Amino acid sequence: MRCKPSFFSAIATSITVLAIAPPMLARPVLLTTQAQTWKTSQLPQTASLIYVAPRANPNGNGSPNNPYPSIAAALATKPVAGTVIQLQEGLYSTDTGESFPIKLPAGVTLRGAPTVRGLNTVIRGGSRFISTSFASQNITILADNDARIEGVTVTNPNTRGTAVWVESGKRVAIANNTFINSDREGLFLTGTADAIVSDNVFRRNGANGLSAVGSSTGEIRNNTFESTGFGLAIGQNSRVNVSNNNILNNTDGIIISNLSAPTLRNNLISDNKRDGIVILKDRKGYPTPDLGTSTNLGKNIFRNNLGKDINNNSGVTQVAVGNQLDPKKIAGNIAFVGESPTAPAPQIPSTPLPAATATLAPARNTANPSNIDTVEITRPQTSFIPPATSPTALAPSNSSILIEPLPDVPQPVTPAKPSPSLISPTTAPVIASTPVTPSANLAQSPNEVLIDRDPIPVVPPRQVTPPRSIFVPSNPPPTTTTPPPATTTPPPTTSIPPTVTPPPAQTAPIPYNPQIAALVPPPARDTTPYLVVIPSSDAEALNRVRSVVPSGKVIPSRFGNIILVQGYPDRDRAEVLKVIMRSAIGLDARVIHQNSL
Repeated sequence: MRCKPSFFSAIATSITVLAIAPPMLARPVLLTTQAQTWKTSQLPQTASLIYVAPRANPNGNGSPNNPYPSIAAALATKPVAGTVIQLQEGLYSTDTGESFPIKLPAGVTLRGAPTVRGLNTVIRGGSRFISTSFASQNITILADNDARIEGVTVTNPNTRGTAVWVESGKRVAIANNTFINSDREGLFLTGTADAIVSDNVFRRNGANGLSAVGSSTGEIRNNTFESTGFGLAIGQNSRVNVSNNNILNNTDGIIISNLSAPTLRNNLISDNKRDGIVILKDRKGYPTPDLGTSTNLGKNIFRNNLGKDINNNSGVTQVAVGNQLDPKKIAGNIAFVGESPTAPAPQIPSTPLPAATATLAPARNTANPSNIDTVEITRPQTSFIPPATSPTALAPSNSSILIEPLPDVPQPVTPAKPSPSLISPTTAPVIASTPVTPSANLAQSPNEVLIDRDPIPVVPPRQVTPPRSIFVPSNPPPTTTTPPPATTTPPPTTSIPPTVTPPPAQTAPIPYNPQIAALVPPPARDTTPYLVVIPSSDAEALNRVRSVVPSGKVIPSRFGNIILVQGYPDRDRAEVLKVIMRSAIGLDARVIHQNSL
């Protein structure tokens, strides 16, 4: 009986050992499995976050304690989609090893300090980029599909410099950044770009805070556009949605042109030096912005704009329902009721027209091809600098020379009251220029590339009826030129000899048209190779030019005498003035390079 407890005790001990042994034997296997799982989960996290600091260790590996010395060095590792390039504070420029433009690959994020909109994380510089829709450009950053830019300050001080360019990139996110002091604009959307632009500050850019052209779409919301040329410039066929933005203290708040159809909701448009919103007519029709309907109110607030709250020069009634504005600050036809925005213009198919009997193409400057720049869009700036040496003047021609196809020339929205002061003080009869049949689809040189290059129907301008001679008023309004002294008897009537090259030195007093002049981009402070000209030296045409641009004058060219309206350093602003001269003044304006004179 004494052996039984020992026997049962031995059995119990064996069972206990067998029960404990399997977990003990299995434990090393579990440790190995957990370690392998950690490595697998950690490798993507380590690979997706790259650190960069300016002037860091040139042999950095992208870790927090040993970052890459430049964004260029980080991009040289060919980051894959999902990678975040984390920038430490500092200035990123060519001096710190950057190579511009910075081409952000698809799915890669460039991040600085989003909470302070990149206050001390600055990317400055730019270089040449060949755009598929706008040819040669100077840009800082190019964003590809699914790229994201957040928490940086970007500036491109180079001539015609743009900070960020999106060329047909899809699902691009640009948030919590500062775009400041670029020579042209902070952000350019073109092609079929689709972007969300939110919570950014656009300040003191030379042309526009943001340009949306091509067939761009997306959301532009919760941004601030201030102290720049045009806060936003929306053109071509863009369909962006602009909402909840502050558009303050610009030359003009928003410029809407071509056949664009943006939607504007809940924006504050305030304290702009000229107009809050300007709607321009295009040679193919007009924009159709959605400024609010009876079923979906606009809720845009206009305050303290020095010019108009809405300046509609489209030639059609635009619907704008549910906005806070001053009814006295409206130009053009605005409907304050309506279930839908203005219908798009009907598309008229273009038909070939007879070739012009006399056509001269501008000569290219082969000696200095760098002076021939490519097309841009709207940009206001400040003074015309004439060429250093004037070309040899040819004998004046009785026909206007075609430099490009003629557009439609509609009547102004609010025609000015006829005034006898538009007649030359010499009381000489003015011989109107013989109109020239326009040619269809003339081949353009690089100097003559238009923003919208599609073929269009061409209608010649109406012929100007020669005014009759009258007396000069004794109390003309002040103008930029010295008026003739008041006399009680009219000066003798003489005819202008056809061989005289310039028109009379003094022209009649010109009534200033502030409504149209407010749309003219100010001349620039730097060189002005792009000239807006009228291929005529007709005195009546010169008077009409000076009613909007008092500095307009007749200059010699290889085509004969032409009227110089104004010059700009790039073509985009010149195109805006050309459209104004054609649509609002009814003159056949052209844009040429000064080397073509």
